[in-house]
Amino acid sequence: MNRFEMHLSFCRFLATTVVCWGLAGPVLLAQDPPSLQVGATVLVGGRATTIKSIDALPYVQSEFTRRFRFDSFDNPKLRQLRERYQLDAVVAPGRDEFERQVLLLDWVHHRFKKFGRPSSNARGALEILQAIDEGHTFFCAHYAHVFVSAAASLGWIDRELALRRHQDPPQGGSSEHAVTEIWSNQYRKWVMMDPTAKMYLEKDGLPLNAYEIRQEWFYREGRDLVFVVGKERKKYRKADLPIFLGRFAGFGDLTVPANELDKYGFIAYIPNTNLMDAGLDYGQMFIVKDQLCEGTRWHQRIAPPNPAVDPYFPIHQAALSLVAEQDHLRVALRTLTPNFQTYQVRSGGGPWKASEESFPWTLHPGVNRLEVRAVNQFGVEGPLSTVEVEQRD
Repeated sequence: MNRFEMHLSFCRFLATTVVCWGLAGPVLLAQDPPSLQVGATVLVGGRATTIKSIDALPYVQSEFTRRFRFDSFDNPKLRQLRERYQLDAVVAPGRDEFERQVLLLDWVHHRFKKFGRPSSNARGALEILQAIDEGHTFFCAHYAHVFVSAAASLGWIDRELALRRHQDPPQGGSSEHAVTEIWSNQYRKWVMMDPTAKMYLEKDGLPLNAYEIRQEWFYREGRDLVFVVGKERKKYRKADLPIFLGRFAGFGDLTVPANELDKYGFIAYIPNTNLMDAGLDYGQMFIVKDQLCEGTRWHQRIAPPNPAVDPYFPIHQAALSLVAEQDHLRVALRTLTPNFQTYQVRSGGGPWKASEESFPWTLHPGVNRLEVRAVNQFGVEGPLSTVEVEQRD
């Protein structure tokens, strides 16, 4: 079983429960009545009905989900950003959602003409982009700010991360960096995207989040990491570092140096995306670290007890539960979807229809298949949730 299959298997297990993640870890809450799980057989309309499969991301509510504040569909600055810079056209050539996200990443990178110590106090994507056109200089945090808001204007959720080396850097080296993580409906997970380097990383063809990158780099020597750069998606390995990105007057060469991933020693998750209005919420951020970081001073914040899971709660999902009633199955839906608009449901490959959060599913003899998804106000569709049941006479 590969990493992606393991991830899906874990999600299928959680999909049959209501999950609460507390500081001590996951707690499975009993339901009344309990949701049917894969393999269960019940009588529905006098017929034996077996739950054959459930593939759905869970609904998670935790200390960490509650910290997050997301930009609003009604924010006029998002519309202004999207229309002024024609972002729909920027991403239009993408053949799927992830390719469109990479196109946006590449666009943000190339908007910046000067790299180095900031020469402007511009805040938020609109101000920064205007200051770029006026000839100002910016660095990694500004790349991240612009990408977070540009993604939000297209209905995607991207969050900023602050990174810090696990040890003090060599003379003249950089100790900190800003990157982002975008929610991929296509891959059903968070994916690190670094707009300064127009780069993401993958392993076995699966894009990685920041914590996965951290663990691969420090505990597996980075031997399986692939550095994917630009809209051309050129691929490099650890042995190929440094990767040349560009030459900037007054700064020199911008590269992905051989020790770049040492900056993943500390990972700070900044829990707000409304950066054109509020700035970064450092007060509510939380930080992943371990024994590698001992002896290095940085921000003091709460640390998630399960760093591989706690920061990586699903969003834009259609979590579901199933309950047998007299002549049908009752389907109940939940989601953590910023700017949620509606659920959509289809049965047996028929047309998509808007749905309430609870509805009856009438079955027929044989195999029945139900598909559900959440849609936000931007029209972005979340990951597909599927259920198959078999009804026998």
